[in-house]
Amino acid sequence: MKKIVAVFVALSVFIVSVFAFGNKETGTVNLAVMQGPTGFSGVFLDDFVNVSVYPSPAEIVSKIVSGELDMAVVPANYAAAFHNRDYEIKAVAVVGEGMLSVIGTDENADTISIPGAAGTPAHMAALLYEEYAPDYSVTAPAQLAQMLIAGKRTLAIMPQPFVSMVTAKNPEIRILSDVQQKWKEKTGSSQYPMSILIVRENFYRQYKDTVEAVKQSYRKSVEKVLSDPEAAAKEIEKKGIMKADLAVAAIPDCALVFKDLKKKTVRRELSVYYETLLRFVPDAIGGKMPADTLYE
Repeated sequence: MKKIVAVFVALSVFIVSVFAFGNKETGTVNLAVMQGPTGFSGVFLDDFVNVSVYPSPAEIVSKIVSGELDMAVVPANYAAAFHNRDYEIKAVAVVGEGMLSVIGTDENADTISIPGAAGTPAHMAALLYEEYAPDYSVTAPAQLAQMLIAGKRTLAIMPQPFVSMVTAKNPEIRILSDVQQKWKEKTGSSQYPMSILIVRENFYRQYKDTVEAVKQSYRKSVEKVLSDPEAAAKEIEKKGIMKADLAVAAIPDCALVFKDLKKKTVRRELSVYYETLLRFVPDAIGGKMPADTLYE
């Protein structure tokens, strides 16, 4: 009788495993995030998700294409650009929204410092702050933050947590403009997506149940990060995403979300973002609107 029970239990475990992981032999999903706030929301993912951290989306896409990665979190415009360049990916969820501010000591400056020419800060500067000449000479947000604190730059567009860090360390630096409010005034949309969870299309076709399991795990991870920033900050530092003392104060202001792109309302928000980029900075999304095949 004991042998029969043992066989039944083992068989049950096998069936559950096959269903949960879509028949994937290893039972492990390789998922990448980026250093900084883009990686915050995934620190409490379940053990079947193997998370790796990269400094830039360029490194991530090469590993998605090669098959080394199954899923990844990338800037929203990159998801469209990858798809338009015929990389076989699907966008499955928005996991981060707008969290940018214009900060500095002189809003009448002629130039605005922007950390890099290809990311969301650069796109928003082009869209919403065209009165300033862009300065891309300092590409790393951490380095630009130190220059602002030291008074070597007077105006910049920056993401969290660097906004909180700079204003805390130099009381003369103020938040001069809320980028999200300017976006709302221009487009009528209350928010814009910054980070998208994508999946390799071949992986998606073979392991749809696994992709769904990752999505549910991601949703729970976001909820846990927001409900316990201190515990999240420790995990964030442990995974090499950012120092805990910087992360803990910034988490409430980082606009971490989980919005399933199966929902039409979420797709519409993303479409408004892509349509606006197409009008003003078309190269940011590969020169055209992505086809509906980008989505599940």
